[in-house]
Amino acid sequence: MKTILLGVVAALALSSLPAAYADDTTVSVSAARAQQYQMQPDEFSAFRNTYVLQNGQRIAFDNRLTKLYVSLDKGRPLRIYATSPTSFVTENGARFDFHEEGEELAISDFQKLPLARNAPANGLMMARR
Repeated sequence: MKTILLGVVAALALSSLPAAYADDTTVSVSAARAQQYQMQPDEFSAFRNTYVLQNGQRIAFDNRLTKLYVSLDKGRPLRIYATSPTSFVTENGARFDFHEEGEELAISDFQKLPLARNAPANGLMMARR
């Protein structure tokens, strides 16, 4: 009788153990966000232009009040955020770096842009005004 009672108590104890930890199924993940740069309205004017990509597509940069946008092949405008006076990122991680006072553009992770075609294997696309 003691053996049966001890077995029942042990089974109850073991079955309640996972229930105690069942509520603890959350995982906390923190990712480094790109540092934002507070761009002045006139700073963006050098980049408000259309650029021809090395694959033949066109990419245009524009702003509406204080919000900055990029659109590929006249697609839907996608919001970008300044990370420095010459660098911008999208929320999904595509990065734009302007060189030569806005004459040249390097796009990292080009394949993350909507309507991106013929993305290079390394994800780096170059463009000129």
